[in-house]
Amino acid sequence: MNAQTLDWSDIPFVLAVCEAGSLSGAARQLGVNHSTVFRRIEGVEARLGVRLFERLSHGYVMTAAGEHFYRSGLQLRDGMNGIQRELGGQDLRLEGVLTVTTTDSLLYTLSPVFVAFQNRFPDVELRLLSGTRPLDLMQRDADIALRPTRNPPEHWIGRNLAQLSFAAYAHKDFLETCLDLPEAEKRWIRMNDSANQSAMSQMTTELKPTMAPVTLTNTLMGVFELVRAGLGIAVLPGYLGETCPELIRVHEPQEKYNSSLWMLAHPDIRRSARVHAFFEFAAAEFRGGVKDFC
Repeated sequence: MNAQTLDWSDIPFVLAVCEAGSLSGAARQLGVNHSTVFRRIEGVEARLGVRLFERLSHGYVMTAAGEHFYRSGLQLRDGMNGIQRELGGQDLRLEGVLTVTTTDSLLYTLSPVFVAFQNRFPDVELRLLSGTRPLDLMQRDADIALRPTRNPPEHWIGRNLAQLSFAAYAHKDFLETCLDLPEAEKRWIRMNDSANQSAMSQMTTELKPTMAPVTLTNTLMGVFELVRAGLGIAVLPGYLGETCPELIRVHEPQEKYNSSLWMLAHPDIRRSARVHAFFEFAAAEFRGGVKDFC
């Protein structure tokens, strides 16, 4: 036998005919057409240069070469099944690496969720990636993404955890200091979003007086920290603004800027025990423990 010319996908067809004793029986076992089994058997025999079966009126009977193939093929099948069981069992154990990608602001806000998950499943090595890159799941840089989006990719599996709204906030000390200033003289803080695509930037453009002074920063957490420091007014997601007692809401949320927090995973890893555990845990936290998120 020249093993280099043998296609691994042919082996189940040969084994099925060996066990069923006919093309039709093998076809039923494999869930394919009779002609498909015929072509695969003919192809294997041609590549190996031997007859594996005698074609008799009552069915296919193994030759000596066929019996040798059957014994060796069973060993290969048993070996592959063993690998599948072993690796599958490892994946069912709640241990190993779980990589979650999210934004800096969500990592800041959801730290208690990550802490609780890690304490619940100490054998899982939790790796958290934060930043503003696009979703990292297609390149498999991460197992799970927690991201704000209005249109999650349809081919990914996911859950909508919460609605996100945006409002304008300022520190109470800033508002007291600027009490007598005209609105056009009160400082605003905004992200350096040249394309003006984010909900925060669009809402800021709508609310901010044209001539009002502006301070720019390139991250959402930078905006949040400057507002907390009392520098000016800024549009923030409610999950930041509403959880900071020293901030006061100066403009109400507008529904047209709302988004959603999605928990997403690539379909290829939907059976991972670690992914499933995090999905269930995070969803439960949002149902019962994460209060006033939006």
